[in-house]
Amino acid sequence: ATRFHDAVAFKSPHEADAVTEPFGPVARVIDVTHRYGDTLALHALTLEIPADCMVGFIGPDGVGKSSLLGLIAGAKQIQSGHVEVLGGDMANARYRNDVSPRIAYMPQGLGGNLYATLSVAENVDFFGRLFGQGREEREWRIRDLLQSTGLAPFRERPAGKLSGGMKQKLGLCCSLIHDPDLLILDEPTTGVDPLSRRQFWELIDQIRERRKGMSVLVATAYMEEAERFDWLVAMDAGKVLATGTPAELKGRMNTRTLEQAFIALLPEDKRRGHRTITVPARPIAQGPPAIEAEGLTMRFGSFTAVDHVSFRIEAGEIFGFLGSNGCGKTTTMKMLTGLLQASEGEARLFGHPVNAQDLETRKRVGFMSQAFSLYGELTVRQNLLLHARLFHLQPNRISGRVAELIQRFRLEAYLDDVAEALPLGIRQRLSLAVAVVHQPEMLILDEPTSGVDPVARDGFWELLIELSRKDNVTIFISTHFMNEGERCDRIS
Repeated sequence: ATRFHDAVAFKSPHEADAVTEPFGPVARVIDVTHRYGDTLALHALTLEIPADCMVGFIGPDGVGKSSLLGLIAGAKQIQSGHVEVLGGDMANARYRNDVSPRIAYMPQGLGGNLYATLSVAENVDFFGRLFGQGREEREWRIRDLLQSTGLAPFRERPAGKLSGGMKQKLGLCCSLIHDPDLLILDEPTTGVDPLSRRQFWELIDQIRERRKGMSVLVATAYMEEAERFDWLVAMDAGKVLATGTPAELKGRMNTRTLEQAFIALLPEDKRRGHRTITVPARPIAQGPPAIEAEGLTMRFGSFTAVDHVSFRIEAGEIFGFLGSNGCGKTTTMKMLTGLLQASEGEARLFGHPVNAQDLETRKRVGFMSQAFSLYGELTVRQNLLLHARLFHLQPNRISGRVAELIQRFRLEAYLDDVAEALPLGIRQRLSLAVAVVHQPEMLILDEPTSGVDPVARDGFWELLIELSRKDNVTIFISTHFMNEGERCDRIS
């Protein structure tokens, strides 16, 4: 951050114009290798990226997309190999300083380049000051950006109180305050609802229409988004699997969708055992509903987060909860688990009113939050043992239950790895194992598959379907993936 600040502070757009215009591709990466300790993020990677188009980087979490984009942005130090961006060598400190104002980099994570306590307008104003813009120039740029992104009515709202989609729009405003020639977006819509995602890409299209010649590099976990890009780079294990337009990749692999093409491009050992997900019919439920909500309402001061919500979920049902960021899904789930006391209305689990103090009813529920309920410094085995004890499993049952989960969730190869070092797909499986360690009758999952690659996501759903159909566990899941919504028995 300090180096970025030093590079861009007090440079006007006119100074940036003095940099040599790019010639040929927007970036060249030649024989680049990048490590984090013993972990190999990029392996002798060579790639030429075309200019004046939108380039998408697709692949599982941990394959090197973020490392590659960070190197191109000048935010990471080159360890070995050659990186050329906008016609110059990024290993040259002087060139890197000169070219920095022409590059905008929006890092991974909702609002990753924002200051939570600053308002919407103050965040964009701060970035304008970094680029040496005068007050009058900042004001018209901020006004124009907030108007075009729909953030104008929220000028005074702190960034930390924005929904996920609004944070990403604000992050984009901060990145575009200086009219860059190269815009780099690292998974800008992960965890963002479909409507906000569509609005985000329509906004990018409008900006590209106004800013002719701007190149855009994007890493994404959503294959339907990648369909709209001009050129794609499919990656795995720090290497490039294939490049080309979406149509070329689908034609080369003879598949109907880009997701199927990507899976077909993966090495055999990565896709071994993968199959199309099918959901067996659900048996007719017996007994009372697993969940009943009647007029459920939650207010935070004068703000109503959940407004008289009512629904009913049968035992063993897979129930999908869809909706935009900030619409109340997570708050509803927290009221159902007893983590939040409802302001009004009633929720019942297995026929009993939800009571935060009723631990016996709460033990019948497993909850997997957006943030993954794991202790990052503990190993896979230690996380499972700890949660088994937290849920008061009998000491003589713990060892057998943990061994059963390790086998069922295919965690054998990772037992002694700490949770924070696990690939996202494995961490997700461990989080699910932790959520069901006490054999709950109901599983509440809050956007559990955001940012996870297609193969890992399908593997996760195989486990959910098995829990529902074999163990009669009720699954209540929120998701932003529409193909996941189609796998549910019912959706709301």
